[in-house]
Amino acid sequence: MLINRVALLYNTTHAPIPVTHRCRWYTTAVDGQTTKKNKPLSKNKEKALAKERLQLEKATNAFNTLYTDMYGAERYSNEEQMNTTVKRLQKLEKVEHINTLAYTSSERFPQPPKDHRGLSIYYPLDAASLLVVDALRLEPDHQVLDMCAAPGGKTVGIMQHLSNPSASLTSNEISPDRLRRLKQVLRDYLGDEYRQRVTVTRRDAMHWREEEKYHRVLLDAPCSAERHLLRDADELSKWTPKRTSTLYKEQVVMLKSALRAVRVGGLVVYSTCSISNKENDAVIERVLDKSKVIKKEWKVGEQTTHGWAVLPDRSDGWGPMYFSVLERLPDDPSQ
Repeated sequence: MLINRVALLYNTTHAPIPVTHRCRWYTTAVDGQTTKKNKPLSKNKEKALAKERLQLEKATNAFNTLYTDMYGAERYSNEEQMNTTVKRLQKLEKVEHINTLAYTSSERFPQPPKDHRGLSIYYPLDAASLLVVDALRLEPDHQVLDMCAAPGGKTVGIMQHLSNPSASLTSNEISPDRLRRLKQVLRDYLGDEYRQRVTVTRRDAMHWREEEKYHRVLLDAPCSAERHLLRDADELSKWTPKRTSTLYKEQVVMLKSALRAVRVGGLVVYSTCSISNKENDAVIERVLDKSKVIKKEWKVGEQTTHGWAVLPDRSDGWGPMYFSVLERLPDDPSQ
């Protein structure tokens, strides 16, 4: 498995991100005043574009204010601090401190070639994702649940550890579009002998019915994904602080489901690619009556109250990624 080092995608300029609108007749940026055919915009169109500019500016300012308050102006806003210079490598470099076989390069990997079986020979992803796989502490014969599995990189990483024919992986995804992507990844990367031990399901992780079945559960929860949000001006313009609050409530419910699904003494790894404390440590605080946090120092990243955060400005471009390892405790009969 090969890894892309991901460059920082924080918005360090505190300026609105340009939006491009496309329709049947013309393409124009929000700051443009002419169409592709050099026709002037109508007054209604100018008003609509001005309204969109204002909405995006308000959302961007609110977004930057929230995370500047959370991390401090020097760390979040300073371009020199936030951008990481990665030494250009002349050859692939094995990542020694990750148990999953992985190689890294400062250059973006090309489209993976196929082997003689038609399987893609490597899966490019953020290196921090494999720390999450390592945190599961997998054994070759484990029964594992990946509750929100798409697009499938962590599923591929998990299967590298499940070498015993008695091992199994339930790979779940509720979104139809993302489920199709997950199935394609499994076809592209897993041989028949491994793929037959993967069960793909489409269930709601908030209402998981199985109890005490799995040795390990990975909940890579849907989150704000700020890095991706900053790439999409349309999505950013819709952003409000309420988004984090809504996701937080859903994440708590999912994590409680994950803890019910794992066996007593088994491990649940909760992870997000969010930089919001509310979607990370605050979620863990809601389940400490049912579990205990297993702490460990990693080579990359930094300790948080209940977990570990890998943020690009201090991790050679890896992340963002947060994860916490929880051991399920026996039920309290008095409750």
